[in-house]
Amino acid sequence: MKNKYNILSFVAAIIICLVVIYLHLLSYDKTKFIFLEQTKNIVVDMKKDFLKDTVDNVFLELDMLRETKYESYKRNTDVRKRRIEEELYLPEEEFVGFFIDRFNEDISSDLWTPFLWNKETEEVLYDPLGLHTESIDKTLESLKDLLSTYVVIEKDNIEGIFGVSKEYIDKIVKTEIGDVIRRRRFSNDSYIWVNEVINYEGGENYAIRRIHPNLVDTEGYYLSTDMEDIKGNKPYLEELEGIKQNGELFFNYYFKELYNEVISEKITYARLYKDYDWIVAMGVHLKDIDNYTESINNEILSLTSEAVIRLLSYILVVLLVGFLLIYMIDKRRLSNSTKSLEKEINMDVLTNAFSRRYGLKILNSYYKKYKLTGENPTIMMFDIDNFKNINDTYGHSTGDIVLIETVNAIKGFIRSSDHIIRWGGDEFIGIYPGLKIESATEYGEKILEKISLLDIKNLENEINVTISMGFSCFSHKDQDYNDVLKRVDDALYKSKELGKNNVTMIV
Repeated sequence: MKNKYNILSFVAAIIICLVVIYLHLLSYDKTKFIFLEQTKNIVVDMKKDFLKDTVDNVFLELDMLRETKYESYKRNTDVRKRRIEEELYLPEEEFVGFFIDRFNEDISSDLWTPFLWNKETEEVLYDPLGLHTESIDKTLESLKDLLSTYVVIEKDNIEGIFGVSKEYIDKIVKTEIGDVIRRRRFSNDSYIWVNEVINYEGGENYAIRRIHPNLVDTEGYYLSTDMEDIKGNKPYLEELEGIKQNGELFFNYYFKELYNEVISEKITYARLYKDYDWIVAMGVHLKDIDNYTESINNEILSLTSEAVIRLLSYILVVLLVGFLLIYMIDKRRLSNSTKSLEKEINMDVLTNAFSRRYGLKILNSYYKKYKLTGENPTIMMFDIDNFKNINDTYGHSTGDIVLIETVNAIKGFIRSSDHIIRWGGDEFIGIYPGLKIESATEYGEKILEKISLLDIKNLENEINVTISMGFSCFSHKDQDYNDVLKRVDDALYKSKELGKNNVTMIV
């Protein structure tokens, strides 16, 4: 009887252990599922942030490049006006001849849009582009809409107008930004592309592929909203409808990868740059998320096997403790993984400065703190003089070294509480809590001296590096941190006007 009881007890213990193991594994599977789903969602959200930030940066670059070009051609127009005004002493007939010859002799004949007429007789004296069709007033009205910048010249009864058209400048901007996008490289075969919408109603030939770094030979091809991906979806139609509704969207589609037969899913962010009817988009593969979660899953399975052996070796209490420990380990792993991913997002991988995404958060935080306490950090903006020329002359790898060495040199001047942020390209932001604004110019000049001593060589060539800097701080009139960014940008632009390698402060 006793043996029978012992056997029953043993069997009961085994059954209890098996039930406990089963319940534990069942609970663990649910925990693992939730953990993997959370991890996947976090990675997807971070990839979405990366896509949106990257496309938004293209929009900022477009706006800045357009503004720079408009200002540049405005200065060129003013210079030409002054030159023509030097000949106002000439008789009317000779002045008309000089005006016409001045534009006919231009090498870039499509640069200028000139128009000359007699105010008294309304006779058109010079109209090389054939813009005059009706009255002088209507011609002038259409000209002013056409030109990005223009000036008026008057000589007795002779009046003229000339300038540079918006179309001419935008054509240059599109070409330059296209070159920038094609040169830009990202990990995991990611890239930015641009489609120009011709017909917002969709259908055949609704858009033109303008920029595509991976398929350069297809640039200029017409697109159709009826085009399907590998699985029969219509990504162009989905993209166009989202753009029409919200101006931007995230969407997924499937395609055959460029160098193999693998069908891959890609998540894409697209946004409309309305002035050009450009849809700027960027996508990333989702398969690396699956690889990442599969790796985590394998680690979890390994831990689970060890936990089962432990459960079979110890009593129920030990089993329960083991479960709690595994649960805590998983929770900590999730926390560490999340922190690691956030750190990658917050740092610029090339220069080891903070990223723009992180910089926006810090600026917003300091602005709110300023509003509450009055504590006002000094804000700096700098970029590397003639950086495009360095890239064009010595190559982008040398340009990268210049960026790294410049940031490292400036880091020698900062404290642990200061922040150096890569804002975009060769442009950086510095945040200095505790630095008085009246000391900023002296501080900036020390940095200029340090940068000028950098010894950067490319083969046998020594590269001289200088930077231009602007300083400012928050003002009680500021609506948000963008106002101080505008001031430091203006200060930086002033340093450029002063001949570069300068420090300017605007408060």
